Amino acid sequence: MQLGAHVSAAGGPQNAPERGREIGCDCIQIFTRNQRQWQVKPISDDEAAAFRENRRAHGIGAVMSHSSYLINLGTTDPDKFARSYNAFDQELIRCHQLGVELLNFHPGAHVGEGEATGIAQIAHALNALCRTHPDKTDVLLVLENVAGQGTTLGSSFEELRAILDQLEQPERFGVCIDTAHVFAAGYPIHTEEGWEETWEAFDRVLGMDRLVALHLNDSKPPFASRKDRHALIGRGEIGAEAFRRVLTDARTRSLPMFLETPAGPEGWAQEIEWLRGAARGEDRPLPQIGDAGVNL
Repeated sequence: MQLGAHVSAAGGPQNAPERGREIGCDCIQIFTRNQRQWQVKPISDDEAAAFRENRRAHGIGAVMSHSSYLINLGTTDPDKFARSYNAFDQELIRCHQLGVELLNFHPGAHVGEGEATGIAQIAHALNALCRTHPDKTDVLLVLENVAGQGTTLGSSFEELRAILDQLEQPERFGVCIDTAHVFAAGYPIHTEEGWEETWEAFDRVLGMDRLVALHLNDSKPPFASRKDRHALIGRGEIGAEAFRRVLTDARTRSLPMFLETPAGPEGWAQEIEWLRGAARGEDRPLPQIGDAGVNL
């Protein structure tokens, strides 16, 4: 079992492994760049070497990078698409430099052009990226499901399948399921019956071998709201039982799991401790932590 959180890479990505270990992470998610800016400083060879060494020294298992939210591979606007594609291209290069094996990204939004057009545009971008970088198969490209706000694509397993069906090298892709997003999109993981239905549907549409990671987040908005706002584990509309299931279900318990709750580092340490207890079958109370305003 690998439990972790999205930790800060301030001052350089080489600082992230130690920050993760300080709060009890077995695995970490990072931004390899300032995700609010298009132009970013390249990673130096020294930074890349230090990241690899610090990851080894602190015993960090899986590492996943979360791509910039500025990127929209679903747009047909030539300038916006070019900027998004180039930024995503650099994300892949940075992961390859650092030895980060998972690159997580939101598929994109069609911005009024229609689902079919948006999906085709996303697939076009991903196919071009794979053709451009045949030497970077060490980085798995990970499609994340979304809540379904606005014209975003990837809220249903069928939409993710539609993207994968148009890829020339589907073996270079995996899927990360965000618990808050899947709940907001209308998959009833908050009930025992709904939990089973959700994973049966995932297996039927995508195949369980496509699932490579999980984002653990409770949801502030109610079920099927299509709104993306994360809550502390067990303090939102999903509730604690679903997170106990994720830690004991053979289909999910061995996956790297990353917290993105609004707890902040100190709160994540407490949530990780609670989750480990839940995995052991302990019925301990939820941690009493504040909301740090984190929403990834």
